[in-house]
Amino acid sequence: MTTHLLSADHRLPGLDVVARLGAVAPGLGPALMAAVPALRGIVVLSTCNRLALLLDADSWADTGCPAALDTVTLHSGLVPAAATQAATEPGAAGAEAGTETGAEHQAPSDLGRAVSDLLAERAGLAPGSLHLTHLAGAPARREMLAIAAGLSSMVVGESQIVGQVRRAAETAEAEGTLSPDLVRVVERASAAARRVAHETELSGQGRSVVAVGVEQAARHLPPLEGCRALIVGTGSYAGATVAALRARGLTDIAVYSASNRAETFAAGHDLRPVPADALGRAMSRADLVVTCRGVGGPVLTADVVAPVAAERLRPGGSASRDADRTATRPLVILDLALTRDVDETVGALPGVIHLDLAGVRDAVPAAEAQQVAAARAIVEAEAADFECTLAGRAMDPLITALRAQVGRVVAEEVARLRPQPARRLALAVPAVDGRAGTGVNGVNSADAAAGACPRSHAASPADVEPGLESHPEADGEPMVSLAQAERALNHLAARLLHQPTVMARRAGQEGREEAYRQALELVWGLETAGESLD
Repeated sequence: MTTHLLSADHRLPGLDVVARLGAVAPGLGPALMAAVPALRGIVVLSTCNRLALLLDADSWADTGCPAALDTVTLHSGLVPAAATQAATEPGAAGAEAGTETGAEHQAPSDLGRAVSDLLAERAGLAPGSLHLTHLAGAPARREMLAIAAGLSSMVVGESQIVGQVRRAAETAEAEGTLSPDLVRVVERASAAARRVAHETELSGQGRSVVAVGVEQAARHLPPLEGCRALIVGTGSYAGATVAALRARGLTDIAVYSASNRAETFAAGHDLRPVPADALGRAMSRADLVVTCRGVGGPVLTADVVAPVAAERLRPGGSASRDADRTATRPLVILDLALTRDVDETVGALPGVIHLDLAGVRDAVPAAEAQQVAAARAIVEAEAADFECTLAGRAMDPLITALRAQVGRVVAEEVARLRPQPARRLALAVPAVDGRAGTGVNGVNSADAAAGACPRSHAASPADVEPGLESHPEADGEPMVSLAQAERALNHLAARLLHQPTVMARRAGQEGREEAYRQALELVWGLETAGESLD
């Protein structure tokens, strides 16, 4: 198998394109699986600043084989050099995000073009215009670990991303697109994120898109402890917004939802729900409005906001409803939705300050270099250990074949011990004290070596199972049951296979899998194809 990671984020091609792609993310996994036969699994990660596709593909997916790319029309253009340079040479933003991608892994492939074209078609983009960053093999898995650890996020070190990765895997499992190989990648990515959280101070600094946005909004308001907030929408950032506001001391929070989910969300977070027809009144009494709806078109247009802003600024209007509030206090609107909840024209209204994700991105403070370096070191160590583990797993087909062959031999020997009517069964090995045992059909071992012929016996009830079940002893020696003999043979097989299995794993981890494979195939006569991981 080969792991691929195709992504679009806030750096390349930018938030506007990411918003278009995020709108078509639901159901994308099954659609790609149906369109590209070479895919064996896919996890779709859609957040406010990226769309990432983690793919598990057959190793021949990038050969251009028509069977691999069946129903997808490929474009013939290549990624422009400028785009490749932007993706592989992190500037200030790239350095903060911790991207470490080589140009040799950025070259477009048939699989990458197939997926890009299908995604562009779904998002209504021009054919050939979507250029996704494409990593394959070990670099793809390493970048997935970095993403889960928050090192590739718009806010480096954010803690929400690892939960989003896990939820993306859960969605893939529900949709039937989560392969075992992708499960391993996601599990290792989660483990790397946990180490970064526990061993560095990045996640302990409250770093998140929501926290940075609230901090930016607070600069235009008096102390938040005395302010009122209105949350519009119950999307993925709504809960994080409530937590961020309360952490800053703002507790007077209302929630509005155009989809009638306000009451349920309010009950779960101890908020005040706003009736569906009372959005304007709720905005009039709020100092800060945070939108995190993220579906459909803008819910706060100039037509909706203008009357509220004018009323707030009118002498004696709602802006002077409290003695300690000035009549000129602006209405601060923070739009955290990837697909804009607030029309861009709202920012031009008098008395309104409009903040959006682009502004949040520009306001992100640089993370402490020492903490980022420590987090990157953890990700690199986890990635290296993961690759070592996967190299050992490359020997699985050979180990499986070896165990199957030994299992067949054991099964044949067990079959020889089973009762066989119409002929006498007896011990075929000498006793431990040197006495010759009786061979099959009555020939002892010494006579058999001399070429003696078997003696015929008439069938009788005593001949069906002599000694094995009817008599506890034969010739003074204790007998074992068929079940005991079978267990003993299987235990012997397991002991014999232990060391070859351990050495096979080690050979895979040390890059000697082919030599070990050839040696084992020569000694055991095995025929295994073996599958390349990348």
